[in-house]
Amino acid sequence: MLRKWISLTVVLLLFVTALSWAESAEQSPAITYAIPQTSTGGYLARLNLHTPAEIEEMLRRAETYIEEFEKYPDFEPITVILHGPELRIFDRRNYNEYKEIVGLAARLEAFNVIDVQVCEVQMMHDGIQMSDLPAFVESVPYGPAEEKRLLKRGYQYF
Repeated sequence: MLRKWISLTVVLLLFVTALSWAESAEQSPAITYAIPQTSTGGYLARLNLHTPAEIEEMLRRAETYIEEFEKYPDFEPITVILHGPELRIFDRRNYNEYKEIVGLAARLEAFNVIDVQVCEVQMMHDGIQMSDLPAFVESVPYGPAEEKRLLKRGYQYF
């Protein structure tokens, strides 16, 4: 009887451990990204942490990727939808703190590598007006809904 109880306990423990591992793997920030191909479009920046470091990493990956081209890329720009606290990076009141990230985003936008869009709901929450943002930034009514819409249209995560 004790042997059956121990066996059942071990099986149950393994099952719970497997479930826990699967759940943590789904929430892991380690993400695989699509690599844009020329003449195709529909790439969306995946943001999980909504931090300045994550935004900078994504922009650096985009910059590194285009440096491999001998000419300017001809794919549709990677859509970057900011709908969390990372939007504050682009607020002019925070420019001195984040000018390197803003400058990189501006360069990538100028070369048609990215298209930066911000969530109007998050802007309202943070007290940010369009006039507080760089000219290259556009707005969308609700960022998460825009992401879902683009994914339904066939966009892939970058």
